[in-house]
Amino acid sequence: MKKMIRLMGAWMALVLALALPATAEATGPRDVKVERREFPVRLANGQRYTVVGYLYYQGSLKNRPVQILSHGITYNHGYWDLPEIDGRDYSYARYMARRNYAVLALDLPGAGESERLDGDALNLAESASALHQVARHLRATAQKNTFEQLIYVGHSNGALISTFAQALYGDAQAVVNTGWLNAPHTVPVDSSVLLEFLNQGPYITVPGEMRGALFYDPAHSNPELVAYDNETADTVTRGQYGDLLTMMAYPQLIPAGDIRVPVMVQLGDNDLLAPASYAAAEARMYPRSCLVWVDTLNNTGHVFNGHYGKERGWAAIDLWLSLVVR
Repeated sequence: MKKMIRLMGAWMALVLALALPATAEATGPRDVKVERREFPVRLANGQRYTVVGYLYYQGSLKNRPVQILSHGITYNHGYWDLPEIDGRDYSYARYMARRNYAVLALDLPGAGESERLDGDALNLAESASALHQVARHLRATAQKNTFEQLIYVGHSNGALISTFAQALYGDAQAVVNTGWLNAPHTVPVDSSVLLEFLNQGPYITVPGEMRGALFYDPAHSNPELVAYDNETADTVTRGQYGDLLTMMAYPQLIPAGDIRVPVMVQLGDNDLLAPASYAAAEARMYPRSCLVWVDTLNNTGHVFNGHYGKERGWAAIDLWLSLVVR
């Protein structure tokens, strides 16, 4: 397995070096369709709640792999559809829709337009269950040749949720995790500061100054985009946040070893929370996966979609998925 991972990394690096300049270019100004979808989910208390997602696509949905996107803390589906600023397009969802994917960007339970309930009850297990139920509902209601291939794409805490969902339920044919490390590592924030947020109540707000400092590499991001990000920041449930701190402290509890489908991981070299210096260790966190590739993005902080070099990462995901699921 380790030899296969090393060979895969060397081979993919060569392919990317040859293919990315052309792949990263836009495919044209065709309109992207955006549909608001609602999905019923039943949580552990036995009650039904609504999870909202936005579906992005071009043309027909037939024979389109669907990427189900899970955002990190303080975000909602808008992380995947950031606005154009100074002539730069920051929308991952629209980029992938133009490359013949169906893209479902979710508001996870307790975030965005999805129903809110007790923030202490909305924890990691509930989020993973909700993601699984959305995937199952998507398949159950699909027409022939629609949504036959599911891909989980998660960022930061969303990657943690995708990992749990795939390990427990196995709905997806491939998993892409960005800005998340299962490998043990340290973060440059005093634990007492992180724990103090738990005192806010069932729904937690992270200050913009802290978000900006931890999420962005200022030399390679637009301050207008950072300001927009902080102005539109969402809250996070205390249950989810508490479980996130637990998994960061005890990563051995994360069931990444139970994932058997292809896994791609992207890590930023300037990401303070999940640095690319742990790439080799992270590749070993998926011992049962049939294929693992860890990709390093240069000049990139934690919020991958908000940095100038984002197209490099998007094009790499597109290329990798074209090799493993198409």
